[in-house]
Amino acid sequence: MNINRPLIQTLSWLAVLLWMLAIYLLSAQPAGLSNANSKGIVTRVVDTTVKLTKAKITEPQKLELIERINSVAREYMHGVVFLVLGLLAQNAAAQSGARGMKAIAISLAICVAYAVTDEIHQLYVPGRAFQVSDIAMDAVGSMMGIGLVYCIRNRIRNRVRVN
Repeated sequence: MNINRPLIQTLSWLAVLLWMLAIYLLSAQPAGLSNANSKGIVTRVVDTTVKLTKAKITEPQKLELIERINSVAREYMHGVVFLVLGLLAQNAAAQSGARGMKAIAISLAICVAYAVTDEIHQLYVPGRAFQVSDIAMDAVGSMMGIGLVYCIRNRIRNRVRVN
């Protein structure tokens, strides 16, 4: 099998850049619009769940549930979005020849630096603010994604050695 290594490297880094663009576009939404979008998704999920389970829930209970879920989901989405960035960055670093702690350090530096720039960007978006807690959540998500790729690559490498 002929693998075009430069093409794979380029596509890997392109995936990182495209995901960063997606994060930028999400962060560029004013707080009200972003909250309304996520609340709309949560409302559909809650409505569907209530219908499927035939749960007996009053309208005020449903509205409170939507608010709680939306609040938690918005906080955890930082980690999820940066988990994906960590996966992509770790893969791109590995595809470019970085191994072990070097690949981890490169990937984590990229993710944390981007988390910081994302928070700076949000200073200029209506209703948004720079929050260190968001950077921490982004870093944790990034580390999880980086660790996942690292573990999978090691497992595959060990299987290849055994066979």
